[in-house]
Amino acid sequence: MPLGLRQNNNLLHLTLDIWQEQIFFNEAAYPSGYFAAEILNVNDETLRELFTHGGGISHQMESLVCAEQSRFVKLLPELRSSVEKILDALWQCPPYSMLDKEQELRAIELLFSDASVRDLMEPESPARQFFFRYLTAVFSIPLGIFHFSVAGRYFEEGYLQRLKKRTETSFAVAAHDCFNSSDFWTMMEQLPMAGIEAFTVSPAISSSYTFARSPRDEKEMVFVQRISFPSPIHFYSFDLMNGLHHGHAPSQCRNCGKYFLTTNGRIPKYCSGNAPQDAGMTCRQYGAMMRQKEQNREHPIYRLFSTRTNTIRKHHQRGKISDDLRRESLRLAEICRDKALMDNGYAAAGYARDMEQERLYAEARKRVAP
Repeated sequence: MPLGLRQNNNLLHLTLDIWQEQIFFNEAAYPSGYFAAEILNVNDETLRELFTHGGGISHQMESLVCAEQSRFVKLLPELRSSVEKILDALWQCPPYSMLDKEQELRAIELLFSDASVRDLMEPESPARQFFFRYLTAVFSIPLGIFHFSVAGRYFEEGYLQRLKKRTETSFAVAAHDCFNSSDFWTMMEQLPMAGIEAFTVSPAISSSYTFARSPRDEKEMVFVQRISFPSPIHFYSFDLMNGLHHGHAPSQCRNCGKYFLTTNGRIPKYCSGNAPQDAGMTCRQYGAMMRQKEQNREHPIYRLFSTRTNTIRKHHQRGKISDDLRRESLRLAEICRDKALMDNGYAAAGYARDMEQERLYAEARKRVAP
């Protein structure tokens, strides 16, 4: 069977198959550490929605616990609405965005149906126990996402960005220093509801083995470690540590600000996503272009070009030259710059002469006179 098959992932149960440096979730393969990096990109608006509706569910649960049947039935529609709203936000958060949405909606339909009310009112019924367990999970998941996001961003900004090497050893030292820091734990303890889904570096897991076809050769079978997690904070914490173990770590793009996973020893600066400044370029390409421009500013040819063109624009703004003369002078300056870049002899002998202010204006006037 393929890796990640029959994991039965849902809001109450998350599972990963681990094979070498890869993880498998619902039969899809990812590099270890993928989810720990991606969850850091959940935006503030989504987090606010999760918190708002999660807080509403916690208060509604308190009212339901001791409610009589008539009151219980009256509270269910409002509670269902809160659950549906929190799920809308969760669909934007990996790995919940990869779950079977129809299956989760069917579960809600069944839990909140009129036919279930009698079972939900029975104090010891399995249906009632599952119902409140489900609500507890829905309320806790936003806290797990929030607490891990705060910890992950703190770790990346305060420790991973400073590393000169990105190896398992350097990651282990960074993790040790960060997660043994009193400043880190003081910050985490001050977060809202810090005791629920608290960040941990020792995730609780249950582990077993399954057998699957080798991703490298379908004719071969391999042992695959299947790991189950009791809640999201353990899922994300394990993925972070497992990724660091394999030399994978989250990084923040210096251009778009999104977090991405690095899987080699290079010092990362930019991701491979689309640059917000130019949809036709990746952040990596845009960063390379800007770096080249920065280097160009220090080049003698570009320095002279910049000086002359700035003067031309100022003269135009002050009314000293016409718009036609401005355009032609700038065009001539570009021609001289490009020629100097291609011809070292011209750059050394004729470039500075042709770029003299009055010489440029004189040549431009000849061209615009007719």
